[in-house]
Amino acid sequence: MYVIGLDVGYSNLKVAAGVAGGLPLVVVRPAGAAPAERLGTRLNGSGLASEQPILVEVAGEPWAAAIEPERFEGWARPLHEDYAATPAYQALAKAAFLLAGRQPIDVVVTGLPVAQASDGRRRDNLKRVLTGRHRCTAGTVEVGEVRIVPQPVGAYLDLVYSSTDEAILERIEAGAVIVLDAGFYSFDWALVVQGELRRTASGTSLEAMSVLLERASRHAVIEAGGKPQPLGLEAALRAGRSHVLQAGRRLALPDLIARAVPTVCGTALEAMRQAMRRETRSVDLVLIAGGGGALYGAALADLFPGARVVVATDPVSANARGFFRYAA
Repeated sequence: MYVIGLDVGYSNLKVAAGVAGGLPLVVVRPAGAAPAERLGTRLNGSGLASEQPILVEVAGEPWAAAIEPERFEGWARPLHEDYAATPAYQALAKAAFLLAGRQPIDVVVTGLPVAQASDGRRRDNLKRVLTGRHRCTAGTVEVGEVRIVPQPVGAYLDLVYSSTDEAILERIEAGAVIVLDAGFYSFDWALVVQGELRRTASGTSLEAMSVLLERASRHAVIEAGGKPQPLGLEAALRAGRSHVLQAGRRLALPDLIARAVPTVCGTALEAMRQAMRRETRSVDLVLIAGGGGALYGAALADLFPGARVVVATDPVSANARGFFRYAA
């Protein structure tokens, strides 16, 4: 059985693909997607293979997907709760099917934000989007079955399957685990007690990386002038660069991010604390996943005294790997 763990984020497209029970191939690409006519023309060569767009069809029109969003001209990516119903999401999902490298695909497991995953209408709509035959420029792709879970469940399952630390495994089996998934659009958390998801203590905040990057870009304008460049900051973070150019000046990226962290992260963590106020179990383990997860970590020791804090191995792709395991 060939399986894909699919995490179509607002910032990154994450794919874990392979035969169920084996080790998956993991691919992470930027989540830019738009009609192909919006793609700028490169004047300095074609670039690396990982920088090449994946060409797909959406509603009969050619789309370019899985590249930096800032490479598109006159196009704004969707940044709202109905993302999974947009053409951009469809383009990225089709790109993921091609990146998986094998057809047909028996099972696709993907996630929705915690606040949406319990909505039967959203789950059914997403299943309709992903199931069946998909036309791509390179041919057709067949998807047999689609399963949908709350987003942070992926990182939890990835830790369950990958950890060899007996103390961590004991806390997973007998204790309470809070999973934090800090994505671009939403900051999600899920409470898992002795392997069971506590839905009423799980939830979503929109104080996520997109808000943080907007604030950081405004700090850059205050310091150096020019226009806010949140897409440029996002690309620099993804590439691991330490500086960005702002109106001709080199600014330290960590400093810009650090200025935005207290307000954004504090608001998200307060929303989580309020959602968990009726939960009687104390938290034994905190698992941090998502591209911005580490930024929220500093406040967790005070929020969950006594809990062990663990950052997922390669936190960006942790959900996709866990989704892959879910299908086994």
